[in-house]
Amino acid sequence: MSMKGITIKLSETTLRQLRRQARETGRSVAALVRERVEASPDRAKESVFAVTSELAGSLAGSRRAASNERRRFRRS
Repeated sequence: MSMKGITIKLSETTLRQLRRQARETGRSVAALVRERVEASPDRAKESVFAVTSELAGSLAGSRRAASNERRRFRRS
């Protein structure tokens, strides 16, 4: 399969994360980017729950339901 090259600009943070993942997995940054670009159409078919399920429980906070106790729009 013939491949063509492109140039993209990434933030320092994103590039640092990609380089770290490349070191950890023993793959190249280009291979990681290629994998993510090619996987995009499949991710679009997934539900929001499926895409975000790995984040469940990753945030700290109150177990109480959210509420707005300020009552900003009271009638006079």
